[in-house]
Amino acid sequence: MIFTENDAAMAPGIDTEINGFEAVDNLYRTATAGIAPLSDAQAEVSSWVGINRLQIFSAWGGNVIYANGSQQLKLIVVIQVAGARAKAADITQGELDSVRLLDANSGKALPIDIIRDGDAPGWKCMLERQAKFEPFPYAGEVRGPLTTGEHVFLKEFFVSSNTSEPIKLMADITRADGTVFPSNERSLYGSITLSTVSPPAYRKEHYRLKRLSTSRQATEHVAKVDRYILDLVSDQRHIKFVDCSLSAILQARSDNSDYLGYYALGYFNGHKANHWQGTSWETADNYALSNEEPGKVVLLMHFARKGGHSQVRYDRLMARIFVRDMYGNKHELDVAMNAANPSLIEII
Repeated sequence: MIFTENDAAMAPGIDTEINGFEAVDNLYRTATAGIAPLSDAQAEVSSWVGINRLQIFSAWGGNVIYANGSQQLKLIVVIQVAGARAKAADITQGELDSVRLLDANSGKALPIDIIRDGDAPGWKCMLERQAKFEPFPYAGEVRGPLTTGEHVFLKEFFVSSNTSEPIKLMADITRADGTVFPSNERSLYGSITLSTVSPPAYRKEHYRLKRLSTSRQATEHVAKVDRYILDLVSDQRHIKFVDCSLSAILQARSDNSDYLGYYALGYFNGHKANHWQGTSWETADNYALSNEEPGKVVLLMHFARKGGHSQVRYDRLMARIFVRDMYGNKHELDVAMNAANPSLIEII
């Protein structure tokens, strides 16, 4: 493998910048329209001699992500190579595939993989977006190099991290003959430095648990159902949940001779959040599905009458709720039935 410095002349328009998410998307569609698929001749022959442009920028703005291993930051590498007389030239599909992100300090390529629970702290990237999670909040302008022009090629990377250590990234491309061309670390957009922040630790005051009486008609063995809506608000912003589970089903016996007791099941996106714990109790699943609360947790408190197949043999007044928010951060909170009035659920 041969390394060469990126000292070819920069293409005209390199200092032109783009602003805004829409501009990035529009330019990306324009630039990519002419690069795929590459012709058979392009796939077999490579005749370029140097680099006009090898640049990297944040397509979503900013350079910060949560250190949760799940949230991603979209980076775009802009490639334009030089052929005879420094004119822009084509690259092969293999050369486009060879474009990598590099740790500028170690020179090692960023691993293309997801970050799993228990992985050593570090940085990784993927070639596809994990669409479940939203980017880190960013209110500034999206700035980057010009992404259109003759023979301009783009490659996307989605970077994630589970470490508090920042990283400086460069890019490189390998020509068909094995020669490696790195980006110019000291040039504009030749490198980018990324950092992380720790996932927030929310207090119980950030969570809201609202009780609503349902319009569901009573059945023979369920007198009524109360609906509780749990959501998360921080800095006057609603933080959506993307998944949820509960450690247990809340249940309490009743002192009223006409009632069996009370039990509360958790639902997320209209489906039970207690996936691991089956129950033969009569539950308002259809009501939960038709009255789902996107991005929120729903607890349905059932007022059970005697005589059915449901059984409440003991009290389980507390449960832990595990949620992951729209940025990929994990949170836990405890809820409990009120000891004096078990039909009431409270955050504790």
